[in-house]
Parts: sequence; C-alpha cells; structure tokens
Amino acid sequence: MRENSSRLFIKNDAAYVAVVFVSVILFIAFLAIQIFTEITMTRIFVGIGLMFLAFTMNIFEGKFGFYISFALNFVQFMIYTYEYIVMKSESAPVLLAVTIVTMVIDMLLQYYIIRIAGRIQGIEASKREERSNAIRKELEDEMFSRTSLIVNHDSMGSHQNLSEAIGRNLSGSIDSLTTLPGRDMITERADKFIREDITNMQGSETPDEVCRPFSIIYLALDHFDTITRTIGHKSMDLFIQNMAHRLREAADPTDMVARIDDADFVILFKRVLTQEAETKYADKLAKEASRAFAAGIDSMNASIRYGFAHYPADSRHAGELIAIAEERMSRAASAKDGADVADEVAELPGAEVFKNKTKNEIIAIFERAIDDGSMHMVYQPCFTAQRRLVGFEAFLRFEKDGATVSPQVFLAAAENAGYMRRIGSFSMENSLTALTNINKINPKLTMNINISNYQLREADFIQSFSNIVSSTECNVDNLILDLQEESLITSLADIRMTIEELATTGVKMALDNFGRGYSSFNAIPLLPVSILKLDGNFTSELATDATVRILTRSAISLMHDIDISVTATGVGQEDQFDILVGSGCDKFQGLFMGPAIITDDLEAFILKSKV
Repeated sequence: MRENSSRLFIKNDAAYVAVVFVSVILFIAFLAIQIFTEITMTRIFVGIGLMFLAFTMNIFEGKFGFYISFALNFVQFMIYTYEYIVMKSESAPVLLAVTIVTMVIDMLLQYYIIRIAGRIQGIEASKREERSNAIRKELEDEMFSRTSLIVNHDSMGSHQNLSEAIGRNLSGSIDSLTTLPGRDMITERADKFIREDITNMQGSETPDEVCRPFSIIYLALDHFDTITRTIGHKSMDLFIQNMAHRLREAADPTDMVARIDDADFVILFKRVLTQEAETKYADKLAKEASRAFAAGIDSMNASIRYGFAHYPADSRHAGELIAIAEERMSRAASAKDGADVADEVAELPGAEVFKNKTKNEIIAIFERAIDDGSMHMVYQPCFTAQRRLVGFEAFLRFEKDGATVSPQVFLAAAENAGYMRRIGSFSMENSLTALTNINKINPKLTMNINISNYQLREADFIQSFSNIVSSTECNVDNLILDLQEESLITSLADIRMTIEELATTGVKMALDNFGRGYSSFNAIPLLPVSILKLDGNFTSELATDATVRILTRSAISLMHDIDISVTATGVGQEDQFDILVGSGCDKFQGLFMGPAIITDDLEAFILKSKV
C-alpha cells in the first residue's frame, strides 16, 4: 500500500480513506439521532459527542479532516439556527453555542497542528540531512582508508591552502564511474612514495638499507572491445562498476586500487612479498574481478590478465612503472593466449585454420569472415511425407580458401576465444530476417534455429532474443528453437528458467540431436518441447540395423502418444526415407530431401516447391 509521509498519524492511504469514511458516517448518524430525538439532555450529550468527534477528525485526519469536520459543523450550525428561529427549540441555543465553540477550537487546533507538523518535518529533514552527511563522510573515509590516499587529515586544518587544493582537484582525480582513484591520483601516490624514498636515501649513510620498495599490479579484462561490442556500453559500465567493487573489497586495506581506463585497473602496494605470494595475490584479485561477469552464470568467458612492475628494480618513475606493468601484462597474455582447437576436432576439415592461433588472431579471422561473407547462413528445407515444403532449418557455414570448415571446428574455436555470443547473435539476426522474408512469400513456412547451451546460460539472452525478434519483425508463431538434447539432459537446472521464459513468448521448441546417447524417455515429457528431432547419425543406420529400426518406431509411437511430433534429420537415402515414413515420422530433412540453400536462392526455391 502507498503511504503519505506528510500526515502525522495515519500514513497508509488505504487506512486513511477507511478512517475518514467511518468518521463521516458516524458524524451523520449521530447528527440524525440528535435531530430526530425530542429529549433535550440527549440532544445536548449527542452535540458534545459530535464536538469531540470533530476534534478527533481534525487531529488525526489532518488538513482534509479539518475541512470535512468544519463543513459538517457548518451544517449543524444551519440546522440549529433553523430550529431556533423557526421551530423555537429549547435546546437549539445551547447546541448553537456548542457548535460555534467547536468551529473556533477546530480552527485554533488546525493552526497549531500546522505549526507543529512544520516543526516535526523540519526536524526530520534536518536528521535526514545529518544522516546523509554522516553516510557521505563515512563513504569518503572508507574510500580513503581502503585505497590509502595521500591525504593527511591531521595536518589539513593547519594548511588551509592544501585543503582547498584537494577540494578543487578531488573530483578530477576520482574516477566518476567507479569512485576509485583515477590514473592521475595513483600516479601522484607512486610519485610521492618515490620522492619520500629518495629523500630518505639521500639523508642516510646506507641508502640501500632504507630503501622502501613498492609494487604495481596492472590488471585488465581480456578482449574488452569484443565483449563491449556484443553486450553494449551501458552493460559494460555496470560490469566495470562490479569489477571495481570486487577489487576494492578483495585488495588488502593498505593497498591503493585505481581505475586507469576501460576495464583496466592498477593496484599499488608497499608490502614486501615473495614472487610466489605476489602471484598468488594477483591471482586472487583476478579471480575476484572475473566474478563480476558471472552473476550466477559462467557463460561470459571473461578472463582477467595481469602484469607486475617493481620500484626501484624496474624504474624510478611512476608513469613508467605503470607502463611496464601494462606491457608485461600484454606479453604474458599473448604467451598463454592460444585458443587453438581441441584434440577431438583437430582432424576435422578446416582445423588447420585455427591451429596455433591466439585468441586475438581467431577473433580477427571470424571478424573478417563475417565482413567478407565467408561466414554465412544456409537453410535446409524440411518436408512432409508427401514431399510438401513446410519450413527450413538455419545453419551457419564457414568457408576458408574455398574449403568448408567443419562446424564442430569453428564453434570450438569460437568458444575458446570467447566469441560465441557474437556468432550466436549473427546467426539469429540473419535467420530471423530470412524468416521474415520467407513469410512474405508464404506466411505458413517455419524456421528452425539452433540455440546453444552457451546462449541459454547468458543472463540477458531473453532480452537479446526479444530485441532481435522486434527488430526483424518476424512471425514468432513460425519460429522453432532447436534445443540441444545434451543441454537439457545435463544442464537443465542451469537453464530451466530461461527455457520457461522462452515458452511464455509463444515460441515453439524442439529437442534436437535425439539419439546421441543422452536420451532419456522419462525426461522428455517434463521438457517444454513440442517436436523431437532424430539425429542424423541415428537415422543413417536405419537401413542396416534392425535394432535401430525397432527403437525408431517405438520412439515415434511414444512421442505421438504425448503429442510430440517427430522430425528426422540427415535423411540421405530413399530407403531411409521409406522406413521413416512407414514408422510414422512427421517431417524430414537431409540431402535426399534437398540440399541446404543460400539466402539469395530462397525465394526461387519456395516458388517452385510444393507447399
């Protein structure tokens, strides 16, 4: 329920309305009793009761209660005047006097209530401002203490010019996005350490013994530009703020944490650590910063890299120390940045394209492929048993130097390089645009789009999906999302919420790759799917393996019993097609039915096909 803080007593709106309503009804009821009774003492007692009721309304119901009670008192006054002049009632003069006294007291009460309310609100406002100032000071003190800033508060009072200078420059030194110190402030802090150290060494007979070394960790988000391009600048700002908070909390209280640029941070500390302890500390900070991109999921593939610089071993200049730490971070990242391809796909066609490549090199390959059309969509037609065209399934193809790269190869490389989100968006945008164009020719044709486990685990997948649907203006009723069977069977707990939200949009869902070994007939009825797709490797054995044929017929029959249609993929021969038709399969895809079609040939293919 809404509340109104301007009222002193009844702040809840619903309760206030109820109290006003009840008090008005009571007033009218007592007034009616007074009018219709002829007993003088009863009329006077009721009149006194009405006076106290008016006072109560004035006090507890605020300004609105005063207006209502005053209006009701005025009605009383008119009634009593009529009784006195016309009806010559004996009690009318007393009641007139009581009513006049009530109206005067009501006005005086309202005057004092307004003054008291004003004072109370002023006191509350003053307290709120004091609390706000206290919180602001506590936050500022916390920031200064957590980052070991160079302000000596004990001496500021005697150095007015210094205090004013800090006040003028603080806003320019603090990073506005994260409220951490910025590049200038941490550089000044390192310079101060160096100046103090040089002064100490110059006044000492054993300079090396009084030298006070310090270290710098340069820590940054890997592939910042790529991630920003896919999630947008506003989302990245939120991630950067989260990184800053986590770093500040994970760092030692005596260390200074600053934001340099983008998702680049510097941690400055004077503690002397062994190389092993230093690396362990940096690993801890990197791990904590990477958690900013998890938020309950692990699909962002955000990695954090870092490098070190040490005073005085590496340099005696603050800016140069930061630059050295950044350079070492970049070198270390390049040395271990190979995305390569996994052993299980190393022998597949096109694996050599990504072999011994770093993440940046693989991302560059993908970017060029998207720009020059080497990476593009093809659409495999889907037919009924009567060879009638009912829709298409979208597939992503990648061709390099005239040869087709296996999807298993380039998808594995993309996942290792943190490029899956970009590929997923590219595939969906093009597929839904194609669906829109297809439905202009035939509004009944459908489009199947493969959705990976990676996409389903993205925190903003539903929003991203909705945005693409809106921008392409496709017919959602004709859209079918193919969910990988292994995703639903092995990772259902992680993606259940996303699947349930998808189901509410009206999008149909299909269980893809059925028959790869993950199958569980008991689990299928619990999943929000209306279509089961037999895997191509499964259907390829139909003509030669009696066991597969029996299982296929049983699976199709069972699916039909629970109102799930069955689509066979990878149908490459006529005998396979005939067996599937005889088993009751609903739809068919594969080379026997027709090859995949590029975008430019879709219109001609639809027009000449039987639909």
